[in-house]
Amino acid sequence: MGACFYARIAASFKSGHALLDAVRGAVIGIFLFLGMGIQTLGLNFTTASKQAFLVAGYIVMVPLIVWATSRKFPGWLCVADSVICFVGMGFLTSDVADPLNIGDILAICAALFFAAQIIAISRCAAKSDPFVLTFWQFLVSAVLSLSLALVFDGGFVWRGADSLPGLFFVTVFCTFLCFLIQNVAQKHTSAAHAALLLGLESVFGLLGGVFLLGDTFTFQMGLGCSLIFGAVILAEAAPAFLKK
Repeated sequence: MGACFYARIAASFKSGHALLDAVRGAVIGIFLFLGMGIQTLGLNFTTASKQAFLVAGYIVMVPLIVWATSRKFPGWLCVADSVICFVGMGFLTSDVADPLNIGDILAICAALFFAAQIIAISRCAAKSDPFVLTFWQFLVSAVLSLSLALVFDGGFVWRGADSLPGLFFVTVFCTFLCFLIQNVAQKHTSAAHAALLLGLESVFGLLGGVFLLGDTFTFQMGLGCSLIFGAVILAEAAPAFLKK
């Protein structure tokens, strides 16, 4: 994997597109840094379930932002899919009745930056190598995160070797590979479609909690999963059905 990245980055420099690739990757990295950072900060002031519902708002925001910035209407089918998926996210959560607080406002801001990240990837991946974009994306995000950590935390505390396996798993499997796959995949699909598919994240998280952690599975959660799966299937099958 390291050799592959080195070869692709070297090819980017040889082609003369290195600066442009770096700028595109940096834009994506800034949106990623802002989205994840604000989401983490907001979690200190609100519940995880409520934040999950609010952050899921990027599913609806993506087609609307694309419409506003490009003046290209994504289609009523895409809008309907986004709304259905968003309603499904709501059923997957339980703590959505309390009034908004600072944590909820931060969660909405995080959703906006995640939506911007998806749109940026969609526009940049078609013009640059997704592997090169991923390199610059994580480099910029890592530098910004490290800078803030040193300023506000004053450094890092060693937690012992027992923390290394968990750190490796979160860094490689939950972050690096996920966003690499997303960058590659969005080279072949639209931003609105990608947002719908990424909405399955909450479903897989719920199923993982039920089967791996023993969390309770209710009818409301099942209804939410069904709506999300239905929205994704509708997005995939409806265009072909309408053509026929």
